[in-house]
Amino acid sequence: MASPTFKFRPATLSNGDDRWFVEAWDSTFPFLSSVGSNSQWTELPSSQPARVEKVRGMVSDSDATCAKEADGFTVTGAPPEGWAKAFVAEVEIERRKIPDALNEKYSLDGGEPEDLVTVPVGAMVLHGKSADYVRSVIPEQDEVEPFLYLLFLVADHRAGVYAKGSGAALIALAKEEVKKMGLRRLCGDCWRGNDGKLVAYYDKQGLKSIGSFDVPKPGEGEWPGAVFEWKDSL
Repeated sequence: MASPTFKFRPATLSNGDDRWFVEAWDSTFPFLSSVGSNSQWTELPSSQPARVEKVRGMVSDSDATCAKEADGFTVTGAPPEGWAKAFVAEVEIERRKIPDALNEKYSLDGGEPEDLVTVPVGAMVLHGKSADYVRSVIPEQDEVEPFLYLLFLVADHRAGVYAKGSGAALIALAKEEVKKMGLRRLCGDCWRGNDGKLVAYYDKQGLKSIGSFDVPKPGEGEWPGAVFEWKDSL
């Protein structure tokens, strides 16, 4: 099968993308277990109201940023307070080829087996400041070298092979967003457990580890993380 062609659009509450983000996040659990990374997340996000509300807040903040841009507001340089953008990566799949895990979701649409159906397969959130738990490595924002922060990135594993490559495609989009704002720097963080497999994945995308941190988990030890960074070479 040829590599999927991804199309991107802003995530919106009106499309119910916040709920789909959580579904896609849930879908990672069987995969993480299969590669020995089951300690990355221990509870389904959909079972935790705080995480569901956090995802909704991400998409809501993105809605607000996109609404300002639609009114002609443009940002160059360091992002202002509250800046956020959430994206969805989509592919077109013939209805008859939709993976079984998603078949029920699209079976009520009607149509012919050879009809093309637009299916979301990947999600990303960019933020204008770093996550609060990484401040031992990088500040909330850097006045000298401002950055965008990759706050959330997930592939919907229910989509199977159609989601493969969506993460890399969304990271490439994030780099373009950095350039569009006249910046040179993209930062983010990830889990560094399981021999740093996820750290190595980001390294392949040009995002180099610049420091580590540990988040205390009551009764469960610590969540080991790494902060990464990409800089445009100009």
